[in-house]
Amino acid sequence: MFSFQIIFFIFFAFVAFMGIATYIKNENSPVISTKAQLIKKKRDMHSHTDGNGMMSTNEALILIFQLDTGSEIKFNVGRRVFRNITEHEWGTLTFKGTRFLKFQSVSGSVER
Repeated sequence: MFSFQIIFFIFFAFVAFMGIATYIKNENSPVISTKAQLIKKKRDMHSHTDGNGMMSTNEALILIFQLDTGSEIKFNVGRRVFRNITEHEWGTLTFKGTRFLKFQSVSGSVER
């Protein structure tokens, strides 16, 4: 039982450390605007059952862009952003680290 608590604590500390490291990296990243195309919209569904037998589902909404340099970048976004950008649309993508900020195209501008 004691070893389970140690493993749980180490796992929790690792997840917290990774979250803080990502936050710091994003804060220190420059804001970048570049020409990009939304190449794919993806919904990832994750279901799990809690200790009481209740099942819940989480949905991750992901946008995958191809930059004008040829590289790809993906962002987890909210429902409004996901819904308002059309697949295969070209525009100006603005981001900071792993954070989506804005996508501006002929259809209009969608901000986080």
